[in-house]
Amino acid sequence: MDLSQIEKQDLRTFLATVYGPQANSWSINASVFNQTYKMLHESRKCSDLMDLVPRPMAPGQAPIKYIAKNVRGILLRKLKDNKQHYKACIATSALKAKTKIHMAAMGL
Repeated sequence: MDLSQIEKQDLRTFLATVYGPQANSWSINASVFNQTYKMLHESRKCSDLMDLVPRPMAPGQAPIKYIAKNVRGILLRKLKDNKQHYKACIATSALKAKTKIHMAAMGL
């Protein structure tokens, strides 16, 4: 599958937001797209798990009310059809995938 020029530019723009201006010099190809897809899949798994983490309890808040509110919040976050990624998840996934994406850009 060859990428069109518009798709290549869109992918390059995304990679530049994740990796900085160095990504502008990378050769964009189908292998780079595949590695980017894998990176985003890993980030999505992380973000899904982050939705399950209770938020910090405010000082002086009653623990029972805190637990009930967090359970509701977790349920609402999971029910919401939201495809956003947590910044910590995308940063970690991007760091783990950087070498593979850069190697794919070099044709290796």
